[in-house]
Amino acid sequence: MAYFRSFFGGGRVENDEEDGAEIVEKMVERAETCTALEDRRDALRALRGMAKKLRLAVGTMGLNVYMDVLEKERTNQELTFITLDILVAVLSSDDENIDEDELGERLAEVMLKKPVFIPSLLAAIDDYDVTVRRVGIQLLTSLLRHRGPEVQAAVMVQPTGVPHLVDIVHDRREVVRNEAILMLCELSRSNSQIQQLLAYENTFVLLLDIIDTEPLDSIIIEDCLFAILNLLRKNAMNQQLFRENNLISRLGTILNAFLYDTEEEPDNSDWVKQRSANIIFLLQVIRSLVSPDNAVTNTHAAQKALHQTKMLSELCRVLLSEMGLPVEVLTETVIAVAEAIRGNYTNQEYFASTSLITNENLTRTSLVVLLITMTAEKQPFKMRCAVFYCFLSYLHDNEFGKTKVVETLLPASQPDTAVSTGSLICQAITSGESVQCWFGCVALLYCLLDVDHLREQLLRVQLSTTIDHPPISLVKHVSNLLVSMGNRRVQMRAGVLMLLSTWMNNCPAAVASFIENEENTHYLTTQILDDCGEGTESEQQVLKGLMAFLLLLCLQSSRLCRSSLEQLVDRRVGREVITGAVEGLSRTEQFVRAAQKPQPLTKTPNELFLEYHFIKMFKASEGAQLLKMLRPTGEFNGITSNDSIIQSFKDLIKRQDEEIAILKQEAKRSTAQIEQLKQENDKTELEHEIELLKKKLEESRAHNLHNDTVQIQMQEMYRVNEQWRGEAAKYKQWAEQWQQYQISQVCFVAWLAVNNLLFITHWSCNTGANFQELDQLKAEQEDLLILLADQHKKITLYRNRLKELNQVVTDEEDE
Repeated sequence: MAYFRSFFGGGRVENDEEDGAEIVEKMVERAETCTALEDRRDALRALRGMAKKLRLAVGTMGLNVYMDVLEKERTNQELTFITLDILVAVLSSDDENIDEDELGERLAEVMLKKPVFIPSLLAAIDDYDVTVRRVGIQLLTSLLRHRGPEVQAAVMVQPTGVPHLVDIVHDRREVVRNEAILMLCELSRSNSQIQQLLAYENTFVLLLDIIDTEPLDSIIIEDCLFAILNLLRKNAMNQQLFRENNLISRLGTILNAFLYDTEEEPDNSDWVKQRSANIIFLLQVIRSLVSPDNAVTNTHAAQKALHQTKMLSELCRVLLSEMGLPVEVLTETVIAVAEAIRGNYTNQEYFASTSLITNENLTRTSLVVLLITMTAEKQPFKMRCAVFYCFLSYLHDNEFGKTKVVETLLPASQPDTAVSTGSLICQAITSGESVQCWFGCVALLYCLLDVDHLREQLLRVQLSTTIDHPPISLVKHVSNLLVSMGNRRVQMRAGVLMLLSTWMNNCPAAVASFIENEENTHYLTTQILDDCGEGTESEQQVLKGLMAFLLLLCLQSSRLCRSSLEQLVDRRVGREVITGAVEGLSRTEQFVRAAQKPQPLTKTPNELFLEYHFIKMFKASEGAQLLKMLRPTGEFNGITSNDSIIQSFKDLIKRQDEEIAILKQEAKRSTAQIEQLKQENDKTELEHEIELLKKKLEESRAHNLHNDTVQIQMQEMYRVNEQWRGEAAKYKQWAEQWQQYQISQVCFVAWLAVNNLLFITHWSCNTGANFQELDQLKAEQEDLLILLADQHKKITLYRNRLKELNQVVTDEEDE
């Protein structure tokens, strides 16, 4: 017990737990030593009853017993079932958060160190008995949750381990099949080899067949889709196999069943939560096939298959129709459409050609519908992020689409009353809502990425905010918007600065228009030095970096005013400040978060600050060529590439994580040493007193033994006395009989009378002596009883004192 407590980091336990551990120890000993099957079975049942409450004791003390049962008595289904059930119970925590069940994780680690455990468990799962197979699968699932990589490796080592586990899914008993699906969900996590083996065992078809037989609101569908998602996510081989087996069309069939199920009432306004969860997982499976993280060939092939199987048209119909879908389902649908069209010109054009007819009999294209949703403040934030991502996915690698969007901004491109994508983008940029302005700026800068000629086209855009004022150029309006915000509205300023930086990059005409207004350069040079603006320190660092980056772009592209602008920067700001601001941008939390994925992963509107593709442009433009001044001596020193900066920070974070891990381990060891020293100190103080109490206890035991001997002697004397009394009564009876006989003899009457009288007198004397000796024995017995009562009080006192000192008092000592 002490060894396992020290191993698991346990300290001193309560008295009830100590008593429970003693009971567990007795039950384990009984299960080990008893030869009768009934006794062993009862002992294991008792351990099963205590497994939930005493997980540590039951899981560690009886581990060898459990291994012996699984290895040597697997033919006994009852013992095997009870043993497996015990192991499931000790690995299961009452807390719903399994990830924080440290005790279960360590118990699983101890079990896996037994070489016979996994082979015995797999053999038990092969047993056709429903109870044994079901609880065996549950145990394997728990082990995978706690120690997934180790269990996966152990299963891989076993011959035909994975195929046998897949065969269990074919079990017609639903209770076993459902547990096997949950086990596959855990088995398929983060192991490409097992994922490929499962795919080669035709697991995709098997799981899709199960989905076809289940009702639409069944949780089994969610489990099957989750297992499929694990097999497809970031596994190029499985994605190719799934596509080549024409299984994408089956996903379309399942999607149609969810959307247009005819077996139920056509009232989808109140969807069951489980049905919503099922269709969300289905959409995530579709996304896993066309994810930007996949290989480009796999992604394009899957996008083509989605278009050919009409799944893209179905998803677009869901996006544009009013089917009463929950917001979560509609948001996931928008993201699925975004990744299905991203970088695929055919799909992008198909999406742009779809339209929605409103109640006013107006036709609105899908792009307009997206932008209307994006600019609507009442829409949920997740939905707005999803449609924003979908709009950017339409523009990704789509120069024709970008050109069409910019053309809607040019004069006379649309009637005044028409709602166009360009007008909605400008409406968003001029909005007072920070999130909407940020969306509009990023949407417009996306149109300019990698298309230089559109930057000059955008200079022709005229914007009129009110009727009274004449229209002004868009670049001037955006610049005035930036200056008017001063040091406030950090999110809006970030969006405007990203738009201006993208616009100024490789566009001398835009730079000339921008620096024509001295207020713009004055604003940039003063705000870089301002430390009193709104926002956190990290947000201020981002803004300063963006402003420094914009100044550098102006210096690079300005051919006529470069010298004066360079002098202005040197005089008002200084080269070191510019250098530090640009380098500091790469170190911010916002930069690292935005550089992870094209899809915005923010949870709150305030986290929208930098955009993924702008960061790519920043990294490509931040090199030495951008940071050099044209005069021979004019070069900013100290600027390093962004990749090296990020790598240095990764190394720093890695070192810090390692140092933190080392410090945590040292803290744990120090705490354990302190506890050990405390316990040793307490033991040292108590050992002497315990020895004295043990000596007194031995003396008491000897005294009790003497009292027991005396009591036995007294009982023997009582027995002898009773014998004497019986003899006296018998002699008295004989005397009476003899007297009567003598009386009957006339001639001997006197003689007999005299003899009888003498005989009676003799025995009376003997009897009196016996009674006197009996009285003396009674007196001695009373003295011994008094002495025995005193000794019992002393023993009780010593026993209580031993208990107070946490010493174990056995049942024999109780007696």
